[in-house]
Parts: sequence; C-alpha cells; structure tokens
Amino acid sequence: MRPFKTLHSTTTPDGTRLSLHHRDGDYFIHLDGEELMSTRRTGSESALATLAWKALDKRKHPRFLIGGLGFGYTLRAVLEALPARAEVVVAEIYPSVVEWNREHLEPLHRRTLEDKRVTIRNTDVWNLLGDRQSFDAILLDVDNGPSAWCLGTNGRLYDRKGLQRIRASLTPGGVLAVWSAYEDAAFLKRLGKGGFSARVERVRDHLQKGAHHKIFLAQKTTAGS
Repeated sequence: MRPFKTLHSTTTPDGTRLSLHHRDGDYFIHLDGEELMSTRRTGSESALATLAWKALDKRKHPRFLIGGLGFGYTLRAVLEALPARAEVVVAEIYPSVVEWNREHLEPLHRRTLEDKRVTIRNTDVWNLLGDRQSFDAILLDVDNGPSAWCLGTNGRLYDRKGLQRIRASLTPGGVLAVWSAYEDAAFLKRLGKGGFSARVERVRDHLQKGAHHKIFLAQKTTAGS
C-alpha cells in the first residue's frame, strides 16, 4: 500500500489541524492526524439522504438543510432523489473543505456544487437553525455521533434545547436525520421527549459490506416539550 500524499492542510480557528490526503485513488480528511472521513466508505452518508427523503410525504418543493459537506456524498444523494424545484442549503464550517471539494473532488460528484438547487454556506449549522428558518428536512453529519463530537460546541445540537431549536426549524411533519457511528439510547429517548417520532436505521458503510452505522430518523410531531 502506498503512503498518504498530503495535498493540503490548514489550521482551524480553534487550533486543530485539518488536512486532505490521497492514497490509491481515495481521498481522506484528517483532523489532528486522526481520520475524519474518506471516500472509501460512503454508503451510510448516502443513506442519510435517501432515508430522510423517504420519510417525507414527497413534497413538491422540499427545502433541505445539510449540516456538513464532507466529501459531498450526502449532497449528491439528496440531489439525485429530490425534484427539480427543491432547495438544498449546505452548512460547512470549514471553508477549506468546500475548496477541496471544488479543486479535487468535483469529478466524483458530477458538479453537484454547481447545481442550481444548492446554496453553500460557510458557517456553523447552528447559525441556520431557529424559528425564523423553515426546512422540510435537516440532515446532520458533523460528528461521529450525538455523543462523539468533532467540535466541542456541537454538543448543543443534541441536547434538549438544541432539539427544540431544530424542531422550530422544521415544517410540520419535517424530518431530522442524524448520522452516527454508534448506538445512543439516551439520544433516542431525548428525541422522543422533544416532540419527535424517532427510530434508528442500521446501514452499511460501504454498500452491502463493512461496519454498520446508525441513522437516527426523527419526524416532527404535532406536540413536543
């Protein structure tokens, strides 16, 4: 196996090192030397999109918010599933990730970043949530799970107040989908108490092979705390 080739690296505002690598045809993003994501295992990222869309009532003009661009596989799956009059907002906190997608990864995604339905926002997804927003689906893939955060500030997304903020951002019957590498019974219970009808889907990280990842699917109910 060939060694990693470092293509780019940057220091984030919180002092961590974010770097892009290439090896044997695949790309990798590392955070402080630890693998954050790669193009080798993308099945569950795509499932995040398809499961969320399936849970909706096939709305004619759906508006989606994706937290975390990553390598763009969730975005591509959303665009493949949604109708032409959809709107997709992508919140990516690291500008370098957007630049790397445009410079190195665009051929993988058939120019998804240029799709007229897509708006890229270089900001924390938290800043796009609240009662002044209105999304039919919110997809979060910014951490390794609701209890395994890549940024310390992300913990607020998954606590009681964070779920209230997300719920206020959803249209009636809207869906929250959260990617996770791990089980999290406490989070599932929190969703139920927060005004969501929630379940967990187990999906493979690479088509029909590889580890099982979890997708928390939570649909906004008519009443919630």
